[in-house]
Amino acid sequence: MRKVLILCFFAALTYALPAQTPLRSNAQPATSKNTPTTAKPRSGAATADARPASSLQQPANTTSGRQETTPTNTRNANAATANGSTTKTTAKQPTPKTVPAQMPAAPTLKQEKPQIQVQWMSLEEALEKSKTEKRKIFIDVFTDWCGWCKRMDESTFVNPEVAQYLNDNYYAVKFNAEQQQDIIFNNKTYHFKKNGARGYHELAAELLNNRLSFPTVVFLDESMNLIQPIPGYLEAPKMETILNYFGTDSHRTTPWETYEKKFNTNQR
Repeated sequence: MRKVLILCFFAALTYALPAQTPLRSNAQPATSKNTPTTAKPRSGAATADARPASSLQQPANTTSGRQETTPTNTRNANAATANGSTTKTTAKQPTPKTVPAQMPAAPTLKQEKPQIQVQWMSLEEALEKSKTEKRKIFIDVFTDWCGWCKRMDESTFVNPEVAQYLNDNYYAVKFNAEQQQDIIFNNKTYHFKKNGARGYHELAAELLNNRLSFPTVVFLDESMNLIQPIPGYLEAPKMETILNYFGTDSHRTTPWETYEKKFNTNQR
């Protein structure tokens, strides 16, 4: 009986040994009572410093019930995880402005009025025009060496009021007092006269009453009769007054001093 019991014990022990062997191989080593145990994280679990994936990656598209993450957002999420900072949604950058297809029209600059110029002509041209339209003739008698003559050209005759009145009411003539070409005037031929190193034209001497002073302006009426020569440099305001004085035939009825005073008062 004792042998039977011993055999049964060994037989039971033999069956029990193979079943316990795997348990011993998977068992964890014992730790001391004073050392805290830390469970090994399972595969796929987040670490203590990691942020939930949902807080790092925002779905770019939810079409078909599936969330997709853009590469840019993934890189931003990894950078935020490495720095230990919370990802914040940045404001949308403004879209750069593009040049419009049709540029706006440039502002219109203020146009200056074109300068009025005296319509100068030769004496022969003025006499020819007088045959069809009667006008008084204004003659500017000059020489090439006369400095004050050039000064009047650059200041007085470029004045808009002076130029406009001359063009509207006179035939304006430029006459060189030393020209050598013959001129026929009032059925008489005038020649150039040699006088020392220079000379003069006979018509210039007659128009200036033999007083060869330059510059001198001469006024002729509609019948080619001499009204008056006026010697010397004349500024624009003075010239404008004289042009109106003879142009309106005021010289026939009104003394010059009276007309000049009245004209200047009206111009103010």
